[in-house]
Amino acid sequence: MFARILKSGTFHDVVGYVTRQFHNPEEYTPDTWRIIGSDNIFISDYAKMVQSFETVHGFMPGKENPAGHISISFDNADAPRLTDEFMAQLAKEYMEGMGIKDTQYLIVRHLETGHPHFHIVYNRVDMSGKAVNERNNFRRSDRVVKAIKDKYGLTYSPLKQKYEDKIPVFKERISQAIYGCKSWDEFSRRLACAGIEVKFHDDHNTGKHIGVKFTDGDITVNGSKIDRAFTYRRLNNLFEFNRRQGQQQSDYAPTRPKVTVEYTPTQKSSLVEDVIEATVGAIGNLFTLGPGFDPEEQAFQNAIKKEEAKRKRKSRRI
Repeated sequence: MFARILKSGTFHDVVGYVTRQFHNPEEYTPDTWRIIGSDNIFISDYAKMVQSFETVHGFMPGKENPAGHISISFDNADAPRLTDEFMAQLAKEYMEGMGIKDTQYLIVRHLETGHPHFHIVYNRVDMSGKAVNERNNFRRSDRVVKAIKDKYGLTYSPLKQKYEDKIPVFKERISQAIYGCKSWDEFSRRLACAGIEVKFHDDHNTGKHIGVKFTDGDITVNGSKIDRAFTYRRLNNLFEFNRRQGQQQSDYAPTRPKVTVEYTPTQKSSLVEDVIEATVGAIGNLFTLGPGFDPEEQAFQNAIKKEEAKRKRKSRRI
């Protein structure tokens, strides 16, 4: 069992899709689909189904894309058990777990594909004129599907298991790559080193990026399926924040004066001169030799002082 929450739209489009109104009637004949469940809907024909939904949507006309759409598929190993009644029961339990209550819905089984599946179309405006609570619907869907599979012993799809095994790996690598990242290019280069490629969803009209997905060459996952923090908008805001922070730190960094050091080669000094210079510098230039110093004159003055000292000592003895 594997649930896909598809893009919401108008009742004209979504109901038309599940009831094959826009498909080749020669290929998709009435026996390739059938309604297996509904509530508060006239199901006699396509026009009445759409009108039923639109009537309740009128309670909240400002609600855009009012048609919720979910596809639920099953492994072929479970096909013998999947009667219309059992599928309808599973659909109701799924909606109950998702909080899709007190609203109109339509359950349509498709029979032309190689694997059993059905579609749920529901009104995102409930019978009281309030919006259906769809908060955290992706995470909630995973929990509800797992509970139902465990309850009825339904097969875990190998593909679904592969996604469940790899998503934690994607999350760890993306979390590491976004640290301090300032641009999508930088982010993409970091992830490429970890074996993950970044791809974008573009708006058909403007060509601007509106979504992001990640692939390792084996599976491709939307950023929001890995973590709500990895949507295009939130990652883009994070990179912009990091750029501003980096700019502010650059603006407030203390400016250092530019110092140019010119090297002028001099004659190599002797070892003795090096020692004297180092010693004088170490004791703070305690001894300073003036420019008029004469060693011979200084020796003569010292000799006179010694003679005078001797005469004074002799006169004291007498």
